[in-house]
Amino acid sequence: MGHALNSVLQDILARWKRMSGFRVLWLPGTDHAGIATQNVVEKQLAADGLDRHMLGRDAFTERVWKWKAESGGIIIHQLQRLGASCDWSRERFTLDEGLSKAVREVFVRLFEEGLIYRDNRLINWCPRCHTALSDLEVEYDTLEGKLTYIKYPLADRSGKSITVATTRPETMLGDTAVAVHPEDERYREYIGKKVSLPLTKRKIPVIADTAVDPSFGTGAVKVTPAHDFNDETIAKRQKPPLPFLTVIGDDGRMTYDAGEKYSGLDRYECRKLVRNDLRELNLIVREEPHQHAIGHCYRCKTITEPLSTLQWYVNVQAMAREATSAVRTGKIRIIPQSWENTFFAWMESIRDWCISRQIWWGHRIPVWYCQEQKNDACKAKQGVNVFREIPRHCAHCGSSALKQDDDVLDTWFSSALWPFSTFGWPDNTDDLKTYYPTSVLVTGFDIIFFWVARMTMMGLKFMGDVPFRDVYIHALVRDMHGMKMSKSKGNVVDPLIMMDRYGTDSFRFTLAAFAAQGRDIKFSEDRVEGYRHFVNKLWNASRFIMMNIQGAEEKELTSMQRPLAHSGLANNWILSRLAAVTGEMNAALEEYRFNDAASSIYQFIWHEFCDWYIEMAKCDFQNKNMEKEVQWCLLAILDTSLKLLHPFMPYVTEEIWQKIPHIRDLETAGKNQKPLKEKCRTLKTATPGDLLKPETGKYESIMVSDYPKSLSRNLHAEEDMSFLIDAVTGIRTIRGELNIAPSLKVIVFIKAYHRKAEKILRDNMPYLKALAKAEEITIGLDIVKPEGSATSVKTDMEIFVPLKAVLNIGAELDRLKKDLAKLEESITMLNKKLMNDDFLQRAPQKVVEKEKAKSEELLSMKKKIAESINTLKDAEVKNNVQKQK
Repeated sequence: MGHALNSVLQDILARWKRMSGFRVLWLPGTDHAGIATQNVVEKQLAADGLDRHMLGRDAFTERVWKWKAESGGIIIHQLQRLGASCDWSRERFTLDEGLSKAVREVFVRLFEEGLIYRDNRLINWCPRCHTALSDLEVEYDTLEGKLTYIKYPLADRSGKSITVATTRPETMLGDTAVAVHPEDERYREYIGKKVSLPLTKRKIPVIADTAVDPSFGTGAVKVTPAHDFNDETIAKRQKPPLPFLTVIGDDGRMTYDAGEKYSGLDRYECRKLVRNDLRELNLIVREEPHQHAIGHCYRCKTITEPLSTLQWYVNVQAMAREATSAVRTGKIRIIPQSWENTFFAWMESIRDWCISRQIWWGHRIPVWYCQEQKNDACKAKQGVNVFREIPRHCAHCGSSALKQDDDVLDTWFSSALWPFSTFGWPDNTDDLKTYYPTSVLVTGFDIIFFWVARMTMMGLKFMGDVPFRDVYIHALVRDMHGMKMSKSKGNVVDPLIMMDRYGTDSFRFTLAAFAAQGRDIKFSEDRVEGYRHFVNKLWNASRFIMMNIQGAEEKELTSMQRPLAHSGLANNWILSRLAAVTGEMNAALEEYRFNDAASSIYQFIWHEFCDWYIEMAKCDFQNKNMEKEVQWCLLAILDTSLKLLHPFMPYVTEEIWQKIPHIRDLETAGKNQKPLKEKCRTLKTATPGDLLKPETGKYESIMVSDYPKSLSRNLHAEEDMSFLIDAVTGIRTIRGELNIAPSLKVIVFIKAYHRKAEKILRDNMPYLKALAKAEEITIGLDIVKPEGSATSVKTDMEIFVPLKAVLNIGAELDRLKKDLAKLEESITMLNKKLMNDDFLQRAPQKVVEKEKAKSEELLSMKKKIAESINTLKDAEVKNNVQKQK
């Protein structure tokens, strides 16, 4: 769902800008997803009783390419189903030869500048994937653990001991010191002495370090430099540095250095055994529950292990400062702006990037090691050769005995180059000069650091400019209750199922309508179904319009100028509202307010155009003198509305637009227009091949027509129409509240508060009668409320509807009283449940909230029925008085 949202928002921007006259390039592609893809293929091999080592590197890589050929197209297919208007001829893959060339070039340049280096240090290691992970590739979950307090006896046999607390007792086998704070009075006498490390024959020193928190645990901490990042820092700070003892291997099992008894055990099996052995020696003081954050591999979810290994790193400190400055100075805008602080916080505490991965699928590191090292120069370089192409000889000693580094680069290394590598860099291509820097990146907050920050650093480093001007961070798509979607919860929604069930247009529009800045999306299938009704509404309105212009001459209709002010209130009002919506939508899209743009066009088409103007147009068609102007207006509004809506609903707008003639004073019509009768044929689904036919003219597809811009408004018409809308809605409210049958025509009295309202209502009496289903309407400044009337009060008028002629007041009162009694019974039962403490405490929160919402709904219904009963009682009393008179 997140990918669907991301793609829909990008497509809205691409279609809008393309129609607005920009050269738009949306370049599609995929990355090779090194760890994730290798995991998938390794699972397939495991099912066949094989592993990658049995196949060998080359055969395994061929197997992955085969899987990619079979499955890699799924992402592209899904993008196309969504209607993504990418340039499919430019589709790229991060392992394409051109992109691989860029990757090697960047690696070599950074190495030559001394920014890429190799070092043996503690990193996050996944025992399942057997690879290093960057800090960003580790996800932390808070789990319930156990804090074990262990006595370390002093080596001087004084009988004294120091107690340390740990959540990982198995790592004590790799301890090389105990650390205390230098100012902690409890342990000052112990500093410099040694303790006997339980379960081993080793003695380790007690050291002082200011990093120790005296308030945590006992104030004394075990130091395991090879298995804890904080301990590594403490160890390297000592003079001389503490030794590193690796007791957990890269497979998650205990090593030989852990001791003969524990060697080969799984780390968690060892934990249990260590605890048991310490209990037998009476060295466990106590154990207590303890919640702490545990790192997991972001792909396979295995708990990671800090491990000291030899890896390749990029020194990103200077690049990070430049990237931070680019955001601070406005060269890059992050939208919503609230994400800037998150970006700054991470960039300012960034550590060097571990770029090597111990897997086989990906860009192999372009480093070769000389196996002979024939001279001092080669030995000084440790036989390291870095090349852009596969070398034949060692650059230092000429030996042909070269072996390439087995590791591959982090997937994000090649993805970081995407904005310029896809345009042919390092060659200075026309595409690169035309399209770099790009305009906008739309992405989720979860890859701000994985991708956005790294693209920014690499773009500034190798292109001398930012890779994009705007970064729009979209929200997370949650389920209808606000819960994060996950397979384990069973609340995942499949976009393809939504599109099959309700259509792509309604699904796209739902995502856009939900996409408010800074607010997660609570996805609701009911809303998708609701927007399918919107598609149907547009479709039916289009059919109505086409049926009502069939008799017109196309040339005459499309060549007409915009109707003048005297053409009628309805025409002038709807054209003015169209102008307002056009401005609102352009402004909203410019500011990435997708939900506001969607709301504007929805309200306009459904309510103003369909519910009001088309109904008024039916009245105007009775007047032959207005027929041409109404036909023009209907067509102009439909044509323009389709273009406004197109970025959100590309399929239905294209289908309808292909079948209608186009108004010439709003855009230049394409040449070789089809005959009007042919265009007004029954709407049917067009094939994609029908959409772009250059021989038929410039505007063969709506996606390359002109997006509506500034249109003139008529504020007087909008004000005048507001009187009419108030009058009609007032009458409709009375009809609805009192359940007056739609077939019954009512008699209406309207007391206008001023002459302008009176004149507008009188001048538009045909509209009033038709829209309110009124038999007779009397309008005046001195109207007196008739006896037994229902009333609606508006800003500029009061509306009275006598009920005697249209309603059996007694029967309606009886019906409403029965409804009220049923409601009160339901409210009583619901209140008992909501006042029951047992229910409130035991029922799931969602159920409780649902019941509370139901209670509020019932109370609202009760209030409305009570108001209707009071209105009818007043009318009944007044009728009885009238009869007596």
